[in-house]
Amino acid sequence: MKIVETKGIILSSLKYGDTSLIIRCYTQNVGLKSFIAKGVFTKKKRNTSLYFPLAEIDLSFQSKSNEQQLVFLKSAQTAHYYETLHFHPIKSAIVFFLAEILNLVLKEESDNPELYFYIEHSLKEFDQKKDDFADFHLIFLMQLTHFLGFYPNLENEESSLFDLENGFFTNSNSSINMLKADETALFKKLLEINFTEASKNTFNQMQRALLLDILVKYYQIHTNNFKKPKSLQVLHELFS
Repeated sequence: MKIVETKGIILSSLKYGDTSLIIRCYTQNVGLKSFIAKGVFTKKKRNTSLYFPLAEIDLSFQSKSNEQQLVFLKSAQTAHYYETLHFHPIKSAIVFFLAEILNLVLKEESDNPELYFYIEHSLKEFDQKKDDFADFHLIFLMQLTHFLGFYPNLENEESSLFDLENGFFTNSNSSINMLKADETALFKKLLEINFTEASKNTFNQMQRALLLDILVKYYQIHTNNFKKPKSLQVLHELFS
């Protein structure tokens, strides 16, 4: 059995026994992986901050022949120290929501360096943004569809409606999952935004709430066993 070393982004954690956690992690080198982190809750130390949602860690573990089994972390330490993500009330709520989404949609048990870099780079950009970041989760979810295989087909982008089920623009209202013209206009605007280059928020509160519901529905249609995130209501209340 060999020792594997990789960076990883925490998607979820669950207390296991008195002192341990089961963590689900999207890693740079081996894709999606679940681990047991021992000794997180002890009298001497409580090391839970290491496993906050979307925290990035350097980890190592002993590879097993049966990759379906939970494996014990051999070591774990912070790979990148975020300045604001887990401390700013609005940013932390967005982080919890995105961690829940990623936990639902990431299925790969093999490495995908481009996807890992996208998540890693986006979180660092979000962390550094001092203000005007209220649209971040919308932009992140839209761009994430590139890697999940259902980014909107832009071939007929001039059309006035968007078919959520088939993922393309059209003028024919032939689907029960069709966006209205005003919703499609917002959807198109979201497709044009680059978070790095955006100096101000693009959408108002009502538009942001509408787009969030549209994106969640889009993900539900195109992702097997996708459940509406529990943190969705919190995000709606935060931006209302």
